[in-house]
Amino acid sequence: MNRAINQYNHLFECIILTMVVLASTSIGLDTKTINPEKSSEIDYIYGTVTLSTRTAMNALGLSEDTKIGAKATMNLTVNSIISEGCKDCIQIPAGLQMEGFVEIQNIRNDMGGLGRIEGILSITYLKEYLKENFISKEWFIINWNASGGTELDKFTQITIIHNPPKLELENRYDATFITSGQEKESRTGPWLLAKTLIGGSINAQGCFPNSISCEKSLNPDINLTSVEKSIGSPKTIPHPNSLIQINNVESTENIPSKVDGFRDLFEIKNETNNHNIWCNGNDENIIATKSWNIEMSNNNIIAPMTLWLDILNLPSSSFLQTNGIWSEIDYNNAGCASISDENKNLIFNIIII
Repeated sequence: MNRAINQYNHLFECIILTMVVLASTSIGLDTKTINPEKSSEIDYIYGTVTLSTRTAMNALGLSEDTKIGAKATMNLTVNSIISEGCKDCIQIPAGLQMEGFVEIQNIRNDMGGLGRIEGILSITYLKEYLKENFISKEWFIINWNASGGTELDKFTQITIIHNPPKLELENRYDATFITSGQEKESRTGPWLLAKTLIGGSINAQGCFPNSISCEKSLNPDINLTSVEKSIGSPKTIPHPNSLIQINNVESTENIPSKVDGFRDLFEIKNETNNHNIWCNGNDENIIATKSWNIEMSNNNIIAPMTLWLDILNLPSSSFLQTNGIWSEIDYNNAGCASISDENKNLIFNIIII
C-alpha cells in the first residue's frame, strides 16, 4: 500500500487532531496558579479516533489516495512538566507532556486491501505566566515518529507571543455547554459529550466538523477516556529550541508550500519584500521565500478546538489576529512561517520538519 506522506496542505487539521487528544486531559497546567485546590491530574489517556473526514486522514500523513475511515488507537502517558533553559522567559514555563503508542488500522485505497501504521506520538504544551492568569508565551510541539520509514515522521513546533499578555479566565465559555449532573454537552458546533466517571476519570465522545452521521451514534468519531492519579512533582524537560531570525533573504519566484495550510487562516494582501522570518537555525539551502502584508478588517480570533478544550475544563489557546507581515521560508526538509506586528516584533511562529 502506498504510505507516502502528502505535503501537509492541511497542517492546521493536524494541530486540531492532536488538540482533541490534549483536550481529553484536565491536568492543571500550573496548579499553583490556575487551581490550587486541585488534588489530582491525568495519568494516561486511551481510546480511539476514527478518521471520518478527508482532513482528519491528511492530519496523520495519509495520502489523498487512501479512503476515509481509518481508525487510530492510542494509549498516552501524561505528565505535568516544567521546562528549563528558556533564554527569554521571566518565569519558568509549565505545562503537560503526553507520549505513547498510536496504531492506525484499516487503511484502504482504491486497490482495496488493508494497511497499518504504528508510531510514537509526543505532544508537549507549555505556557509562561507572568502573573496569575496572565500568559505571555505559549509553545506547542508535536513529534510523530512512525514505523515504515522516516518519510512518515513529522515534527511541528508552534510559538505564540502575547503582547500584551493574554488574560486567561476559567469558565468563560460555560454558556457553550449544557450541563446535566455529571455530563456536559455542546450547544453548537460539532457534537461533544463529556461524562465524569467513577474516580474522577472523564470519557469524551464527539464528532469532527463536517463528519456525516456521527452525532449521538453508537460509533462516534472520537472516544477517549482519561484516568486520574494524585498530583506529583512535575517532570523537568529541556525548553524547546530558541528561534533565530533569518536575515538578508530575498523573495523567490517559487511560493513556499510547507506551511501554506496556515496561510489561508489570515487575511493576507499584497506581497512585500519586507521579510521578518524566524526559524530554528537551519543550515540547508533556501528553496523559497515570500512575505505578505496582513490587513485585518476586524478582530478575528483563532481558537482551534476551543469546544473540546473547554468541555473538559482545560484552558484553551487562542490567537488574536492583527495587522503585520506573514513571512514564509522553505528549506529542503523544513519550512517556517512567522507573523510580526507593525513594529516588527514576532508574535507567531511555526516550524515544520
